[in-house]
Amino acid sequence: MATIHKRTYRDGRVAWVLTHGSPPNRDRFVAGETKEEAEATLRLYKRQLALHGSAPEALTITEAVSRYESFLSLNRSKSTQRRYGRVLQTFADCFIPQFHPGLDLLRDVKPLHLEEYKRERFEGSITEDVDELEREGALRRELEETPKTGSPQANAKYGWLGRKKLSAKVTKRTINYELQTLGGFFRWCIKHNLLFLNPAETVELFRLPKKNYPKFMTAPELDAFFKAANEYEQRVFSILLLTGMRKGEIEHLEWSDVRLDLGLIFISEKEDWQPKTNERLIPISPALQQVLVAHYADRRSDRFVISNTVGNRETHLLEKVKKICRKAGIKPAAATVHALRHSFGAHLRMAGVPLANIADLMGHADLSTTQIYAQVQIDHLRDAVDNLTPLVPDSTPVTAMSRTNVAQLESGTTEATQVLVSNEVSSESNPVRLGVPVSQPIYR
Repeated sequence: MATIHKRTYRDGRVAWVLTHGSPPNRDRFVAGETKEEAEATLRLYKRQLALHGSAPEALTITEAVSRYESFLSLNRSKSTQRRYGRVLQTFADCFIPQFHPGLDLLRDVKPLHLEEYKRERFEGSITEDVDELEREGALRRELEETPKTGSPQANAKYGWLGRKKLSAKVTKRTINYELQTLGGFFRWCIKHNLLFLNPAETVELFRLPKKNYPKFMTAPELDAFFKAANEYEQRVFSILLLTGMRKGEIEHLEWSDVRLDLGLIFISEKEDWQPKTNERLIPISPALQQVLVAHYADRRSDRFVISNTVGNRETHLLEKVKKICRKAGIKPAAATVHALRHSFGAHLRMAGVPLANIADLMGHADLSTTQIYAQVQIDHLRDAVDNLTPLVPDSTPVTAMSRTNVAQLESGTTEATQVLVSNEVSSESNPVRLGVPVSQPIYR
């Protein structure tokens, strides 16, 4: 039976020790510095005993991380495995040896350790405690014996000698993500009887400003973006803009998923990839069909819709978007692949499409996710502030310049910008149009 008792050490320090079992399998460890803390630990310990019929295993941090990674390899996608593995490596291989070299057992990790991790991570004090020179030397010798082939596998292994180093300075948002990932790891350990107390449970995340509107490209920015892209890039990003697909969805899209005869694109699970949410259907508009037909005629791969020059799956869309945005003079905030997805949702909303329809088109599992696009349609707010017009002097009538003229001045054109490329989804009877004159292909 598990019990606690008070113990006084030679240096005068007092602690409460939890003991369970008989020799040689006795489990004994410090449960807290006060009786109240020890009693709370004892309750959690007994709960695990009742649930699993045995005491939590006394594993090291390294052993627990290894078991969790084995679980991830069977139950999570490869991208999730990489992200979670990177966080666990930062905590277990970089933070613990550097700041708490004597901390070995998983159950000895306390909330104060995670609070310190949070602080040191923000200050940029956590560095990698590995011998990079030895590893780089081994890769250099291997590269000399087996020259680089230029394949994606070789680039991943030998590019920068196969190492993506730990970033010392990261944002608060990144630290919050890391703390949430560690919290998930500790919850998994409790579920599998490796731990009885989640040290991340009481650790507060950084307070971050709430995102009130999506970062999307305006119609003039989209026009500049496509003008700065080459012909192949125009087709690729036209498909992305006209479908609102996520980066992973368009990277794994295959020609077998495109059914022009049905007018649909199938977002479906692949052998090594699964959609972020459920499988779904995307309607093919006339403009999108035109782009797909031209893209198929000039395809680089018989399998992947979006592929690199050697016909393999394209994985460098972000770099291409950034290059085009720099050339077009588009602000960095919109220089992301996801900005094109946001542009799809935002322009649909500005064209009057209901949020429920946008949620279906974008594959949102929860309508609350789509609410971010409600902010871009503010005509009702403009009408509200128009009530203040009588309060300003008549010498400068507010109505002297229409909003259309203001828009023309801002865009630097004398013609009203035509909204958006044709898409068959509409709010009532008006077709939705996304970003360029419909008389021209979007990928000019």
